[in-house]
Amino acid sequence: MGVLIEDRKFDGSQCGEYDPITRTAYIDPTMSMEQRACTLQHELIHAKHFDDGLRLLSREKEECLTRKETALALINPVDYMHAEDLYGGEPYAMAQELGITVSVLQDYRHWLHDNLTISS
Repeated sequence: MGVLIEDRKFDGSQCGEYDPITRTAYIDPTMSMEQRACTLQHELIHAKHFDDGLRLLSREKEECLTRKETALALINPVDYMHAEDLYGGEPYAMAQELGITVSVLQDYRHWLHDNLTISS
């Protein structure tokens, strides 16, 4: 993708950031490996959206789309179902099993809920 990835400590208000001018994704190195992997995926999707011209969306819509795409990229549906059965739907245990953050798991669940609601 031609995106440079660099470490940058943030003040706790965010985990990462994408700078389209320098094509650099900044990731906080103090996070766990799961947090870093999820944040990197998220920032790379921001980079792809910028390349595709989606930065023309409102910031809120673009962030919502990025979160959804991050969850879909990181969670295999079969693995999700297995983790859900294994842990009875408990979010923290499921996230640990899947190697993701609880936030990404919740985003995936929102996507599932929205798709089931639309399909019904």
